[in-house]
Amino acid sequence: MDPRLIVQPLVLAAFIACSGGVHAQAPAAAAAGAQFTFDIPAQPAADALPRFIEQTRFQLLYSPEAVNGVTTRAVTGAMTAREALARMLAGSGIEIADTGHNAATLRPTGAAEEQQADSSAASQSTIVVTARKSAERMFDVPIAMSAVTGATLARRGAAGITEALRDVPGVGIVDNGGGLVRLSIRGVATSLGANENGYYLDDLPFTGVTVPISPDVRAWDLERVEVLRGPQGTLFGEGSMGGTVRILTARPRLGEFGFAGLVGVSRTDGGGTNPTAKAMVNVPLGETVALRVAATHENLSGWISSADGSVPRTNDSHVDTARIRARIEPVDRLSIDLSHWRYDARFGAGNNATEAGRQPSSAALKPDLNYMLNGVTVNYDFDSVSLFYSYARNTFSLPQTGSLLGGTLVSSIDIDVSSHELRVASQSARPLRWTAGLYVRNASRSDTLDFALFGLNNASDTDSHARAAFAEASYMLPSLPVELTAGLRYYHDRLQGQDSNSGVPTAPTDFSFHSTNPRLSVAWKPNHDLQVYTSASKGFRSGQNQGLVSLGIADGLGITLPPSIRPDSIWTYELGTKASLLDRRLIVEAALFHSKWDDLAVRRPLGATGFNGLINSNGVVIDGIEASMAWDVTPDFDLTLGGAYVDARYKADVPGTGIQKGMKVDEISPLSVSAATSYRFPAFGWQGTARLGAVHTKARELPSFALSQPGDAITTVDARLSFSNGPWTVAVYADNLNNERGAVSARTVQPTGPDTSDVYAQRLRPRTLGMELRYALGR
Repeated sequence: MDPRLIVQPLVLAAFIACSGGVHAQAPAAAAAGAQFTFDIPAQPAADALPRFIEQTRFQLLYSPEAVNGVTTRAVTGAMTAREALARMLAGSGIEIADTGHNAATLRPTGAAEEQQADSSAASQSTIVVTARKSAERMFDVPIAMSAVTGATLARRGAAGITEALRDVPGVGIVDNGGGLVRLSIRGVATSLGANENGYYLDDLPFTGVTVPISPDVRAWDLERVEVLRGPQGTLFGEGSMGGTVRILTARPRLGEFGFAGLVGVSRTDGGGTNPTAKAMVNVPLGETVALRVAATHENLSGWISSADGSVPRTNDSHVDTARIRARIEPVDRLSIDLSHWRYDARFGAGNNATEAGRQPSSAALKPDLNYMLNGVTVNYDFDSVSLFYSYARNTFSLPQTGSLLGGTLVSSIDIDVSSHELRVASQSARPLRWTAGLYVRNASRSDTLDFALFGLNNASDTDSHARAAFAEASYMLPSLPVELTAGLRYYHDRLQGQDSNSGVPTAPTDFSFHSTNPRLSVAWKPNHDLQVYTSASKGFRSGQNQGLVSLGIADGLGITLPPSIRPDSIWTYELGTKASLLDRRLIVEAALFHSKWDDLAVRRPLGATGFNGLINSNGVVIDGIEASMAWDVTPDFDLTLGGAYVDARYKADVPGTGIQKGMKVDEISPLSVSAATSYRFPAFGWQGTARLGAVHTKARELPSFALSQPGDAITTVDARLSFSNGPWTVAVYADNLNNERGAVSARTVQPTGPDTSDVYAQRLRPRTLGMELRYALGR
């Protein structure tokens, strides 16, 4: 397809958007503790708030409709900006929600987050994100991104990150049933090397070492989930090639007590009952400290039987999670956040099943998954800049046992990662805003593999020491409504390793990799309801060592493998637009992108052993378009639509593999579309909400493996009916209402004899019907 056929209507749609504004911003932010002398008389808020902003240079985000008809109180005397704002709006019916040290969102009192989430377009036009490491309205960020608030996830009944991301345009996500998810963004996905898409828990990176890890996160007590599409190598570093997912938990609230509890039960077709219990408590400890604790417990019944059918529900799972956050503000301008994440789960045989709904006889591995993330972040505001520091330590353990190809396999992966980030950022909103910082990551990975069938008793250790320096700046031209952004990140990684088999060590390896990664963008912003942007950005990943097992098997077969794999990188060129129409009741976003992914690592099959080595390919070319729409049809009825088309193909033949030039990239769905609608209505003094959503993805294929077979086109429908009254909410729901049982992934074909084979793929949980009871007090 000629790209001009897409680009021209895309730009035209942006230019016909309506004008208007939904927020006010100061040209420079004020220091958090600075005092001002005020003399603002009582007057309409529409006049008082701009005057307040001009005097304090404090950032306010609000809808003009929200303050229409509101009269503020007079404010006189010396005080901080926050104190003055609170006095101005006291008793006005307007609530102040903090979004940062020098910013706040204004909304009607009593418009709790869950009620705000009812309105799709209104939510998207006012939601505040930190995609560029500072608070700003999502609509203003010149990046293709989506953000889902925790309140919206709660109203959807989302249990985990899979449900949170499955209707985001350009994002593909598959739950393997073992506590990990396979994530693709804009056709960027692989099971080889380190993370190809960034994955952040709060401000703390979650990354593997020579293995991509995107762990399951339960969608409970979250602030929001942000998805930044396209390379984010400048600010978010290694691995953010297709994009970055940021899972942000609700932060402790000073001076407020809050509690939420949920109990639920559901039943899965072909399985059993699934009891669930979740709780959160927010406790203020004096005026400067608050503690927030959230925990979940879930028993998820299996629905897959053993290969011979004699044992039902072999994929039962049990998941327990806990999160603890403490916020300390010992002095003005200083905030300290301490956090602890813990995930402990036991799984059956995962979600792989044959057409008959049974485990494959050739592969029945049972994993356990445990990870723990401890972190601290410190933020201090000076008069003109803010200083930020974060430390995180992540320990990850994935032991597996079971049968494979007729033998018994016992393996484990243990990863320990610690990271430090120090950055300084300007406190001004316009015309110049900048961020600069340093990043350090030290990681170790230890693997064990005991597989007597192939004579393997292997142990492997890998250490990675990464360093990076980065900076990014945005400048709003004084005479044109154009924002220019430029960024650069330099990265260096030293990778060392050593393997042993049956106690006999190999020679140690020592490799170094480095990369320089720029980002450039130009955004035209004629008003608060329209922007058109274009960008060029680079993402990257470090290289990796070749495993001893692969080298040993390859040597025995006369196959030459490289001792290490080169780093891979991606350049993406993008044209996008965001427009707010119909008096801000309709939000439309679209983006067209072209990516060149160089040196992508691929598998080199090692004969008929079932094992693979790693080699670099010439890479992949990706073209795509994505679009979304959120429409508040009426105050009580809204509609959202989204979709993406991605064409990802190999650039050249790869000798020794099944990859040929022009072949589709493995396991990428070329087309995905989603739609959802919700309707709110009164019911006997309660607030009722009915929601119906559907997602369709085209079949995934695995063309590089000659024996594989395509998966299925997958369509899922979910429905939910809830009733709320004060702190109480009761809901009934149906997940996978249409009982979709097709192959989500490409089908693996594993020979089990001269004339027999296992054919299996990953499957969705069958139709699940359930109910929940929730009680929430405060936030």
